[in-house]
Amino acid sequence: MGNRSGLIQVEKAVKSFAGVRVLDGLGLEVADGETLCILGPSGCGKTTLLRSMHGLLPLDAGRVLIDGAAVERPRRDVAMVFQHFGLFPWKTVAANVSYGLELAGLRDPERRERTRRYIELVGLGGFEKSYPYQLSGGMQQRVGLARALAMEPRVFLMDEPFGSLDAQTRELLQDELLRIWQRVPRTMVFITHSIDEAIALGDRVVVLSPRPASVRDVIQVDIPRPRTVEGVIEHDSFVRLRERCWRQLRSRVA
Repeated sequence: MGNRSGLIQVEKAVKSFAGVRVLDGLGLEVADGETLCILGPSGCGKTTLLRSMHGLLPLDAGRVLIDGAAVERPRRDVAMVFQHFGLFPWKTVAANVSYGLELAGLRDPERRERTRRYIELVGLGGFEKSYPYQLSGGMQQRVGLARALAMEPRVFLMDEPFGSLDAQTRELLQDELLRIWQRVPRTMVFITHSIDEAIALGDRVVVLSPRPASVRDVIQVDIPRPRTVEGVIEHDSFVRLRERCWRQLRSRVA
């Protein structure tokens, strides 16, 4: 990973809903250029944490800093990709990908070029005029990824983006994301329930406790890049890393 400063800092984050404490003094840091994967039991507050990083959800106490500035609202240099694709069904692939660029006021030539480039990058060249109902789930998620990439943000926040896909499509998109990140590296925080996915994608894996969430373990993934999912699973460190993650989760899940 090299020497990289902390780009995202979560400091003593506290959040409750209807009297139920979800986050209670949680703190973590994400390095500039790092992929940090977050694991934890269902309902522990992973999505709440991610939304607070994006400025969609204000904290009751504590704060989130990005590049030293407190996050109080969504920022243009931070993009979020959700589990549900969030595409406009009446817009084509190209129109969905370019939507954020239109809102940002990019001029037509640059918008068209950036839209074309990122559609190609996610492997959807030739589908520019297709509508979401004409695409598979995996292809729809590629559109969502291209839309986020086209904004060229500094930070990506990924909320279980492959969670609703079948196992084969999920592994294909994991490899695709590894390939894309090799070409256009960015800082990424990736929420997942899959230990294998966290190890395949992450430079580090943070394991959270049950609600209210606290950091139980921070695991360095000592598997070199570039990676493929198959290569990660076959690596000598994989079983050890997987067992460490599962050991932290097992009793809480049970």
